[in-house]
Amino acid sequence: MPFYRLKQNGFTLIELVVVIIILAILAVIALPKFINLQQDAHVSNVKGTGGAFSSGIGLAHVKWAAMGNSGPANNLQIYENAGVNGQLDMNLWGYPAQNYPPFESSPRLDNSADCISVWTTILQDAPSISTSPSPDTSDYRATYINPDQCRYFYNQLNTLSIYYDSRNGQVITDSDPDS
Repeated sequence: MPFYRLKQNGFTLIELVVVIIILAILAVIALPKFINLQQDAHVSNVKGTGGAFSSGIGLAHVKWAAMGNSGPANNLQIYENAGVNGQLDMNLWGYPAQNYPPFESSPRLDNSADCISVWTTILQDAPSISTSPSPDTSDYRATYINPDQCRYFYNQLNTLSIYYDSRNGQVITDSDPDS
């Protein structure tokens, strides 16, 4: 009686199970890495924005000092582009307080609208900002802290923020997602 060997057309059940187990192990190892990369991207975004904001605040203060100012200044042209977009009102300490065309004898940063106006004037191509905590509405949420301070929360990850104190020009970027 002749012995016929059947040709195998596919994988055995054991081979399929081994492949599925290997893929599951790789997924368990790789998935947290991908999640962590997304968080790192958010942290880098906030650090970059905070650095640009800090540089802009410093530039505005230097411009104020170079023009011989020693107190409040209205509609100080910070950038070369003409019009209100490049102008800031500086407080009595020489730091940006707001961006409004009407004259104010002693401009102060004293509400969320002022925080938003400083943000949009200091940062060119600024990330979107509002007073809403929804990531669908804007990239950042502006909040006013009494006296003369702002905190800009990153809406994608609310533990990340940029703090601005208009009394001394201090800008602090809180880039710790676990804080």
